[in-house]
Amino acid sequence: MITDDSPGMWFSHKVEYGGPPMIQLQVRSIWARQVAAPGWAVLDGRAVLDVLAWDETVSPRRPVRVRAALICADYDAGMHGWRAHADNRDLRVAWSPEGVATLVEPRDRDVEAVSAE
Repeated sequence: MITDDSPGMWFSHKVEYGGPPMIQLQVRSIWARQVAAPGWAVLDGRAVLDVLAWDETVSPRRPVRVRAALICADYDAGMHGWRAHADNRDLRVAWSPEGVATLVEPRDRDVEAVSAE
């Protein structure tokens, strides 16, 4: 789905129904050209929904901040059993000297400092 609004991913899997997982991406119209074509659609094993900032000091440029989908799972011992869902997060990208990307989760105090500003 193409959006001019905020990109996101919805993922749901309800084991009790026996159906396949449901995944829906909502991306900007430039996603295929700017994110997928250069190979940034998956970083550190996570789907990249948007590139928020670029490192222009290297060639070719590479993402340094992205919106990514983190798929999480939990177990409900009651009637539902295993459930999974996606959380969309804006994350920093750390690059190794070999060019391997790692998505960096903000620490709680980093989030608190940004919230206080």
